[in-house]
Amino acid sequence: MSNFLSSVKADLVDRRLLPIVVLVGLAFVAALAYAILGGGSTAATPTATISRGAATPSGVAISQITPEKAVAETTGGVSEQRNGAVHNPFTPLPGSKAKSAASPAGSTATSTSSTPSSTSGSGSSSSGSSQGSGGSSPATPSPAMPSKPSTPSKPKTVYHVAVLFGALPTGVTPQTAQLTPFENLKLLAPLPSAAQPLLVFRGVTVGGKSATFTLVSEAILHGQAKCLPSTTQCEAIDLRSGQAEQLEYVSATDQPVTYELRIVSIDSSKASSAALKNILRGESKAGRELLGHAGLDAIPDLRYSSQAGVLVFASHRAFAAGRRHVR
Repeated sequence: MSNFLSSVKADLVDRRLLPIVVLVGLAFVAALAYAILGGGSTAATPTATISRGAATPSGVAISQITPEKAVAETTGGVSEQRNGAVHNPFTPLPGSKAKSAASPAGSTATSTSSTPSSTSGSGSSSSGSSQGSGGSSPATPSPAMPSKPSTPSKPKTVYHVAVLFGALPTGVTPQTAQLTPFENLKLLAPLPSAAQPLLVFRGVTVGGKSATFTLVSEAILHGQAKCLPSTTQCEAIDLRSGQAEQLEYVSATDQPVTYELRIVSIDSSKASSAALKNILRGESKAGRELLGHAGLDAIPDLRYSSQAGVLVFASHRAFAAGRRHVR
């Protein structure tokens, strides 16, 4: 026996087997250390006690767990519980699904922001992709349609009538009489004045061929005027440029007084729509009231056209010049 051991000792001491002996010794020491240290730490690991109402590392409150089911996990993966059912560690705790579903965007944004960008180019591209995925890119405003320029209205023709009107004293001829000039007569202007109205200016006929006046008082007519509606019933007179008409009235003292109306000119010009409105607004209110009270608003066989101050014949009757003699 001693010889066997002596031979074994000799073989072990031999230089060729010395490395093997060293490796076997190291392996034995390592196994012994693992058995001592691993078993001691496993045995000394206390069971984690979680109080009710504390928060777990995942952020889920333990208060959500029912008190009838205690949850305890060991590092070895073995479920050790007392007075409770076994809990599967891979099953999420109650409330964790709702929390993860409520904030997926926040977790994504956190993970994205926590990851540093290596270059400025990659950082700008990542921010652009996050904005695109979030759908928060600003809306591009639609280009405003250019407004069409307003077409200016065509200018309208406006007529300007200038007359001479006044009394002819006894023994004075019309050529030497001093008549009062009336430039650019207003529509419905009474002549010679609103206090002594004998005539009312009504407007011009188409093309400015003549001027029309309504007779307010009865008179004996002498001259070149055309009577409307007829020679026997003269309610208005129509005169061309350069023509004249004499009107003989009886005064309050039964003395005859003769007045002369002479058309100096009928001129035309172009005006805008605003100017036409001003012309219509500028008509004589006194003449309008005078015609209304006398029942002379209408003009026999004449009516106003769409053009301001222009009269057109209601029928195509031709009227000859005539005179009406009163008395």
